[in-house]
Amino acid sequence: MHRLRRWLVYALVVVVLVAGGLVSFGTATVRSPLPQLEGEVTLPGLNGRVTVLREAYGVPQVYADQPEDLFEAQGYLAASDRFFEMDVRRHAASGRLAELFGASQVDADTFVRTVGFRRTAEQELALQSPSTRRYLDAYASGVNAYLRGRDPGEISLEYSLLEARGVRGAPEEWTAVDSLAVLKVFGWQLGSNVNEELGRALTVAAVGTDRADDLTPAYPLRGHEAIVTSGAVAGKAFDPDASPSMSAPGGPSGAAVPAAQDALVAARRAQATLTGLFGSGDGLGSNSWVVSGAHTASGAPMLSNDPHLDTSIPSPLAQVGLHCTTVGPACPFDVSGFSITGIPGVVIGRNPSAAWGLTTSYADVADLYLEDVVDDTVRVGETFGPLAVRTEELRVAGEDTPRTITVRSSRHGPLLSDSNPPSAAAGQVPGAPKPYAVALAWTGSIPGRTMDAVLGLDVSTSWTQFRSAAALLGVPSQNLVYADVHGTIGYQLPGQVPLRRAGDGRAPVPGWDTTYDWDGLIPFAQLPYAKDPASGVIVAANNQVVERYPYVLGSAYSYGWRSQAIHDRLDDARDLTPATGEQVMYDDRSVFAADLVPDLLRIRVDDPFVREGQQTLVGWDYRMTADSAAAAYFAVVTHDLRKLVLADQLAPELWPQGDDQWFAALDQLLRQPDNPWWDDASTPQVEHRDDILLAALTLARKEATSLMSRDPAAWQWGRIHRVRLQNPTLGSSGFGPVEALFNREDDAVGGAGTTVKALGADDSEGYGVSFGSAMRMVVDLGDVDGGRWVNQSGASGHPFGPYYADQAELWVADRTWPMVLTRNAVAARAEHALVLKPDG
Repeated sequence: MHRLRRWLVYALVVVVLVAGGLVSFGTATVRSPLPQLEGEVTLPGLNGRVTVLREAYGVPQVYADQPEDLFEAQGYLAASDRFFEMDVRRHAASGRLAELFGASQVDADTFVRTVGFRRTAEQELALQSPSTRRYLDAYASGVNAYLRGRDPGEISLEYSLLEARGVRGAPEEWTAVDSLAVLKVFGWQLGSNVNEELGRALTVAAVGTDRADDLTPAYPLRGHEAIVTSGAVAGKAFDPDASPSMSAPGGPSGAAVPAAQDALVAARRAQATLTGLFGSGDGLGSNSWVVSGAHTASGAPMLSNDPHLDTSIPSPLAQVGLHCTTVGPACPFDVSGFSITGIPGVVIGRNPSAAWGLTTSYADVADLYLEDVVDDTVRVGETFGPLAVRTEELRVAGEDTPRTITVRSSRHGPLLSDSNPPSAAAGQVPGAPKPYAVALAWTGSIPGRTMDAVLGLDVSTSWTQFRSAAALLGVPSQNLVYADVHGTIGYQLPGQVPLRRAGDGRAPVPGWDTTYDWDGLIPFAQLPYAKDPASGVIVAANNQVVERYPYVLGSAYSYGWRSQAIHDRLDDARDLTPATGEQVMYDDRSVFAADLVPDLLRIRVDDPFVREGQQTLVGWDYRMTADSAAAAYFAVVTHDLRKLVLADQLAPELWPQGDDQWFAALDQLLRQPDNPWWDDASTPQVEHRDDILLAALTLARKEATSLMSRDPAAWQWGRIHRVRLQNPTLGSSGFGPVEALFNREDDAVGGAGTTVKALGADDSEGYGVSFGSAMRMVVDLGDVDGGRWVNQSGASGHPFGPYYADQAELWVADRTWPMVLTRNAVAARAEHALVLKPDG
């Protein structure tokens, strides 16, 4: 049905374009980019023949004798399936989106040039191991072999549509630096807390430190545990068996030093563009867990992972298998999992010996510094020294003359306040004689070896090898969970995390004061890890990494609603199978609802109209199912509570982002009925908790009536909680027929932002889903072919190909399909076979 509707939309697009004079745009245009799936193709640069088997959902499984051939084939296949996405990502990573999409992207490009993702990627290339250099070049060679000899319209439908708007020209060749630059932006999106730091400073400026703290309660919440529950830094290493050490010293945080509103707005506007193209960990979350064989039917460990990113089509991740025909030192790869399109290797997956998953750790790897700038000099102590200054050309589609941007950097990093002209007042401090500039220090600007880490994980067969690979991961810092066929389970926090002299990284600090400088990075040996805990259960769902630790790790973790719900399912579980383990991912129970609903039912409601709404909560099982009236009303109540508590005292852009932080704040406020946040400053009387809870029940009754029905019996969460997978580029073009061509129709779904089945909404845009699991995977280490997986959309980026949205129907329906690893199992499920052969 979905495909039929797309063809109807296609017919409309053809009519529109023909009416505009583009008579040649027709069936051939939309079908010419579809890749060859069977037969033989000559691929220059190969050393030997490569076989590509595609399973029922079009996922390529690649078999070659040499690793260079594996990665050349991976590049070729990635380009054939999703090159436009790759091209847009590298333009974004290089600050060149305006070349494709015009002046609307100048702000985003300026921000990216200022941070300098590609400049750092260029420096990183020389640091990679010789083998990784070869694999990056082989991947690029495969991409370019696919591009060579093809017109843009034969590569992707999007190029035909852009050409109709006047954007012409063949795509440039792919390079190894392009892959590293794309990986670098993923590191930024999944590891930067700049928005939180700016938001915290502005909130403190608006309401003071104590009341700002009410909105960001301390970790952990009662009953919610950290990932690593024991261990301490002992000497030069973390010892998982040592008694926990003290918490990190806070020191002066600089929390009273506000950054200007313009800096916050500019940073969020630019990052919104990147989020659409790369996904984001900002305010979102992911689930991962691993259990020992004591909890499984097979007696071997089981591992599960479902990263949560912004919903999109195609999904931010792509499935692939990379298999050496003979596995050994010369060709060590035999891995299946999820890749990042544009980057060789697999980032999440399994090989015959081990499996691993990742979630955002929320390690704080970025700090903002207020800089005292005079012309092109900056103060350090009581003296001024020169800023580093560079200029770059920025080309814009439709403009003949390139624009010029100037990037200035202090010793801490680039001045973000320069990247947006209206932010000239950034860094205004009450009583200061002038505004300060705002500089960014980010560990991702330190060239690292994350690409080596990715490929090292792919070939790890033991805990020791896994940790050796993890030690190379720079950004993004991620929670890594691990399991192997030897029975070992584990967790490791890797990444470049700063070692701060003072402050907690929560707000901008004075750049001229060297007290706030970094003393390098926390050594990998001292970063927290866990191996084979007595419980046999490890859950890493963005919750706090470790409770007591001598250094500052982060301050923006998830508060643990999801992680605790997973613990509730796993701690006493026995005889888990992939089928029952998979069900954990679909847990739609709201842990916080069990706390709030009794308070809501305790409120006396005299108005029978409002009481009808309140009564939907009686007997509710706290599950956010799509057909639940109580779930719908609860969601509207908590949404309206946010407005009632905060709107009179805080600008909307400073409200807690996402339900996770908001529920944590409510959890504390509910126990403080006279807290000033409950008072409505716009009224002459003083309101208390129960007054506002009644107001929320009343307002939500009216809103639910407007959104769904006057009769609560007709309310359903799925009527207002719907997911529409949207293409991150032309899917938001503003031209309805084109958007319908690339986007998927919406579906009613359950879950919510803080349930294990995480399908969350953007608070400012109602209740529709804006983020969820980019993929789902569960692996039983007792069976090399016993895994289950699904992607959010499909293997292809071509809207008229068979694999564009075919997995989306499974994903929406909470279903997966077999994830097999051995060649015989793959061959038994294969529907297409393609041979890539050398030209010699």
